[in-house]
Parts: sequence; structure tokens; C-alpha cells
Amino acid sequence: MTSLTSCPVPRPGIPRRAVLAAGTALPLATIGLAACSEGAGPGEAGEPDLAAEVPRADPGPAEGAGTLTVPFSARLLGAVDRSAVNTVCSPLSAQVALTMAGLGAAGDTRAQMEEVLGRSIDELAATANTLSSVLAAIGDEEREKADDEEPEPAVAALVNGTWLQEDLAVEQEFLEGLATHFGSGVYQVDFTDERKREQGRGRVNDWVADATNDLIEDLIPEGALDASTRLVLVNALHLKAAWPQPLSSAGGTFTTGAGEEVSAEMLSGPTSSWYEDDLCRATALDTAGNALALALVQPAADLASVLDTWVDAAVDPGAGLAALLDGLERGEATTELTFPGFDIDGDASLMEILQGLGMTDAFTAAADFSGITTQEELAISAVLQKAVITVDEGGMEAAAATAVGAGAVSAPADVHELVLDSPFLFVAYERTTRAPLVLGWIGDPTQTR
Repeated sequence: MTSLTSCPVPRPGIPRRAVLAAGTALPLATIGLAACSEGAGPGEAGEPDLAAEVPRADPGPAEGAGTLTVPFSARLLGAVDRSAVNTVCSPLSAQVALTMAGLGAAGDTRAQMEEVLGRSIDELAATANTLSSVLAAIGDEEREKADDEEPEPAVAALVNGTWLQEDLAVEQEFLEGLATHFGSGVYQVDFTDERKREQGRGRVNDWVADATNDLIEDLIPEGALDASTRLVLVNALHLKAAWPQPLSSAGGTFTTGAGEEVSAEMLSGPTSSWYEDDLCRATALDTAGNALALALVQPAADLASVLDTWVDAAVDPGAGLAALLDGLERGEATTELTFPGFDIDGDASLMEILQGLGMTDAFTAAADFSGITTQEELAISAVLQKAVITVDEGGMEAAAATAVGAGAVSAPADVHELVLDSPFLFVAYERTTRAPLVLGWIGDPTQTR
């Protein structure tokens, strides 16, 4: 059983859900944090038990804000298990949750976290605040017009929650950082009591389900919390957007990474972007309202060559993943796109990946999270993530959630054609900030969740 005080193991995937054609998702910026007090029921919103009396910071400029998230996105995607046929993950969700923990880190622990996450904790916290504001506003103008003939307005949200051992003395500066940058107070749970611990786990999971339109369920599995758990930090991401016009569909074939030719329903339609370099060719599907887009990337050689180059160029804003997203937004071209729809999920522990990237002290007795509390010594004991994405002829919907648990120590304007009938990568991103939200690859579209 996965434990937040031990090395987590993969868990079963979440159930398949119906796709985007029907149903309405409410704007998630209004969802409150689920209270963990004894009187609050599962999934109910409530006032936090502890909160700093400081206002949330004004968001910074949206233009290009997401570039601070690109280096970690490239590194994390490049470090996940490449033997997986299909992959979906959200480095952004992991980065935000770890940045929350980083507010209370000091010394070498903080330095290592900043090195791996790509910028200073203060910069990343400010960026998270900006991205949260930008995503929350997506679709607002379209909803005000209330035009039934137009596609359903897009929705997106990036929200955060914090749950803390009820008798643990928390540092005021940590509370102020949560309030200022993440809009989060602290909900108290008695993790030392088995019954209350499981109630708290249920409320955290209900909050995640609410925040992700029920796409992410049971983020923290049964038995993952124990009496030594002291802190759970959670980030949840959700996005849903329709294409301006539905794509056409027809039967076709797809050659998997193993070289097998399989029958697949292929989607087709025009796009208005093109990017090409020695590594890959790509285009992006616009969405209604133009706030979100889905980049589809065809490797010139194979997936590994793209992933490795993106990792090597992670900190170079003129190369790799950053260059691809910027090129798609700056270049205008007509592209006839054909690709298979897909419906996949991912479920993994990120702890070993983060350790491999250089974030080591945070998970050991050498950890210094004295900025959270000086009452006990804490270390991060698990980083768990679930992610899901569905793409069909009507649009896309994706979600991700990350839990960080801490315990006591012990191109030219030509007409192009892009046919993705062999393994390809995808990046769902916000267009103004250039922030990659959900990333992965498709090696066999017939394998679904």
C-alpha cells in the first residue's frame, strides 16, 4: 500500500468518463477549500482553521509568464518512464504543489528545490498566482455573451489546498505565503487518530474531485496517511475547451511504437499554425475563445530524441519546448491536420524522479522545513500525481492533481499537412502565458483508460 511516509508505488487508473460533447462544467475559480473540521461533510466548502490576514497578491503580467514553468516541464517529461505506451502528466501541477512546500524550506533543502524547479521559490510562487488568475478568467467574456449558437465557453482552474496536523505550531510567514500567492488557508486534521485521519483523507480527495470535474478520484489512496503524517499540500488543475468547429472523423490506421498497425478513428481539420525544426514538426489546435490550445508534435526521428533535446535545452528560451510553443504562437500558416483522438490517464509517484533530478535533501532527515514549523522536523515523504486527458472531435478536457505529503522525520506561410499516424507528443497550453499545462505522448491511441 502506498504510504506518505514511504516510497509510493503506482496505483490503478481512474474509471473512463464520457467525453466532451455534452455536459457543462462550472467555472472552478469559485470552488472553496473543503474544511477538515469535525462538522464539515465530505466535499463541503468551509472557512480555513488557520489563515493569515493578508490579501492575495495582484497577479503579474500574463504575457510570457508561463516561460518560468517550461524548464521543469521539459525535465520532468523527459524523466518519466519511457516504456509506457501512452503518457500524460502535469509538471505544472507538481511544480505548484512543491513550490507551496518550498515556502517553508531553508538552507540546502530550498536551494536544491529551486535548482530542480527552475527558479527561486519566490518567483515561482508569484508565477503560480498569475497563472491561477489567468486560468480562472478563461471563458468569462464568452459566458457574458451567452450565445447558444457558439461553442460552450472554455473553463480552466488552478487551485490549491493545505491540510496540517491540528496541534502543530505553524510559522506565520508560511501562512502569509500561502495566502499571498496561493489563496490558501490551512485546514487542520488529527492525523494521529486513525478515524479522523481517514475522514481527512476523504475530504482531501473530495476536494480534488470537485476541483477537477470528477476526473481525478482518490488522489490519496487508502492507507497512504499514517500517524506520522503532518502536512498534505495539494494542487489541482482542470481545463475543458471545445474546438471552434467540430473536427471530422473517419476510420484510418496508426502504427504504434512497437511497429504494429492498428485501426483507429482519425480526426481531421484545419489549423492556423505551423512549427518545424530539425527535431520535429508541429501544429496547434485552437479552442473556442482562443485562450487554450493543443499542440501536436511529430518527431522527425523518434520520441526519445525530442524528449532528450527538450531536456538539454530546458533553460534556453530560444530552443526546445519553449521555442516550439513560441513558434506556434508567432507563426501563421494553414495546416491540414489528421490525428487520432485519445483518452488516457496517468498515475505515478514523482519522488524518485525528483530525487534523480537533484532534489534529494527534501526527502531525508537532512530536510530543513523550519519555515513551516519548528515544533517538529519535517521531510517530504511522497509526491503523488494523477492526470487525465480526453481529445475527441468536439474538444479536449484534461485534469491533474498533485499531493505533496510531509511527515515527521523518523515557419513560412505555406500550406502544410501533418498526419500523425505514428507516435507523437501533445502539449495542452495557455496561449498568452505560454504555460504548458498537460503534456505527454501517444504510442497507441487504441489503449484508453
